[in-house]
Amino acid sequence: MNPAERLDLARARGIRELLGDALRIYAQNFATVIAVAAAIVVPVQMIVSGIGLEELTAPYRESTTTAELLVPTAVSFLVVAPLIAAAAIHILRELAAAREPHPGRSLQVGLDVFAPVFLAVVLAGVGIAVGLLALIVPGVFLAVRWLFVPQAVVIDGARGAGALRASWEATRGFWWRTLGVILLANLVALLPGLLIVSPLNALAESADRQVVSLVGVIVSETITAPFVAIVSTLLFYDLRARAQPATQAPPPGQLTLDDESR
Repeated sequence: MNPAERLDLARARGIRELLGDALRIYAQNFATVIAVAAAIVVPVQMIVSGIGLEELTAPYRESTTTAELLVPTAVSFLVVAPLIAAAAIHILRELAAAREPHPGRSLQVGLDVFAPVFLAVVLAGVGIAVGLLALIVPGVFLAVRWLFVPQAVVIDGARGAGALRASWEATRGFWWRTLGVILLANLVALLPGLLIVSPLNALAESADRQVVSLVGVIVSETITAPFVAIVSTLLFYDLRARAQPATQAPPPGQLTLDDESR
């Protein structure tokens, strides 16, 4: 997006417009978005999967153990996604102020708010995990209602359980809309992710090196996670706009256009 062009975050968007604007923002700020995401994803994945799960030195693994599945998923949910979301919020705010976002500053903002975001996401994660154990459906319901916990912390300044309440209120009356948009965003991100991961998995198997598969995961997450974060933040603002009354009474003494034309 041209730095001189101001992004309007205060208006409602249709689903097509949400995804279209997110793609345009992503493409026009590609270098910044990828630099921020890589600075988060690469060290986290290298430490957790590369060193912790020994994928840097292990031969190719045809099957995945429970730990190899759950640990990276939990780390992505608790660390990677919230950090990228916080940085994406800063990028969108800079565009809304007609300023060109800087990757270093966006990353720093994400790191600055990481502690309160992490605490709130942990609280949400515990509730969602309990819900998933209780016949799955309650967990899905809570995951949608608490989708905007990072936005509530960064944008509203909410903390702890207050961030969960703020996200809950943001989705009040819009549960299905939220679910639909996020599913579409993840489907859009799925294709490039598969195009990256699948051939690298095949290469990892032929070379018998798990690290090649890890590279595919890192590249895929670096490319796809920021898009979902941008869509989520645009949707957060969209729901806020939709929740406001369509018309508001003018302040006392202020004439409307209809009054002036009489």
